[in-house]
Amino acid sequence: MVVAIALIFARLLGYFFYKLKQPPVLGEIIAGILLGGIALFLSEKSFTVFNYSYHFINLRIHQWPEFVFLAEIGILFLLFISGLETRLSNLKKMGKNSAFVAIGGVILPLVLGFLAGILLDFSFGESLVIGLILTATSVGVTVRALIDLNVLDTNVGTTILGAAVIDDVIGIILLAFVLGIDSPLWIGLKLLIYFLIFLYLGLKVIDRILELGEKIHLPKAFLSISLGILLIYSFFATKAGMAGIIGAFVAGLIIGQTVQSRKIADDVKAFGYGFFIPIFFVWVGTFLWDVEYGGLEDFTMIIVLTIVIVLISIIGKIAGSSLGAKIAGMSYLDSLRVGVGMVPRMEIALVIATTAISHGVLTGFKAHQILVTTILLVVITTLITPFLIKATFKK
Repeated sequence: MVVAIALIFARLLGYFFYKLKQPPVLGEIIAGILLGGIALFLSEKSFTVFNYSYHFINLRIHQWPEFVFLAEIGILFLLFISGLETRLSNLKKMGKNSAFVAIGGVILPLVLGFLAGILLDFSFGESLVIGLILTATSVGVTVRALIDLNVLDTNVGTTILGAAVIDDVIGIILLAFVLGIDSPLWIGLKLLIYFLIFLYLGLKVIDRILELGEKIHLPKAFLSISLGILLIYSFFATKAGMAGIIGAFVAGLIIGQTVQSRKIADDVKAFGYGFFIPIFFVWVGTFLWDVEYGGLEDFTMIIVLTIVIVLISIIGKIAGSSLGAKIAGMSYLDSLRVGVGMVPRMEIALVIATTAISHGVLTGFKAHQILVTTILLVVITTLITPFLIKATFKK
């Protein structure tokens, strides 16, 4: 029932923002904020209507396994679609740009986050975690905004996608180094093996695999095989230490190079945009209600930390990524567009914060502060990015 209401909310508010000439994704995120607030208000309350008593149990829908599962499928579909619509030749052409953007977008936020932590009286380790949180980019919102503007398969869109992959790899290696989760050398080797097998060899054999879809005379057999490849790539990406969305993007990228990809594009979009992707953005909006405050001191400290972290995360990402793009030879306007596209934080930022807590680097009151601030960072950056992207692409 909640999923049905979430889907209707997402579509209605998405259309409302579309009529206002704003990216529909904003409406979907705000639908999540509204739905999450309503659900939290009703949680643990009882109502009697026509002599029937209704008792609402825990309605923190952002924590429900079923809702989280559908949301995670949604972001996989979104990155799979972006891979299908990206030409590998463009990605290769913009490889240098992506590398410079990723490096600039990691170094500056990391340094600014670390310095902010030190100035706000956090320890060396805690400050380093804050810096790491700010390095991670999640391009789900960016990809959706670029698709809505029909500019995904441009130099800017391709640079952002390439930089997001490199950014993710750098963030994983840095996290392993700082938290001592695993040897950075071993992490790097696993990532190299993944890309060697699933990208390089995938491009060599993908046509033969997809030919099965032509030979199996069943409805949508080709689509089923393609979605199976999507899930396999995502699974092994997580096993290699990356986010599953990187695997989804790689799967879409290699399938997108085949002639047969045209046969599934519309079906994949129907699945994604018709159901899973709106649920993902609703789920992002519900994160706002995962924030729990203690007393007045806790509230004040979190507000101060959030203001500082959000400001330096936006400034650091835009400045660092834009500088990298400019050094690589992009124009000032395209460099700014790339920098804005790298602003959102999502799953990797939350993974870094929660992993640091589970490994004892963040403990007690400081751990709570940083986790709440990270959640607010996710919500705020996902909300403002579509506005910023639309503004930079105005003619």
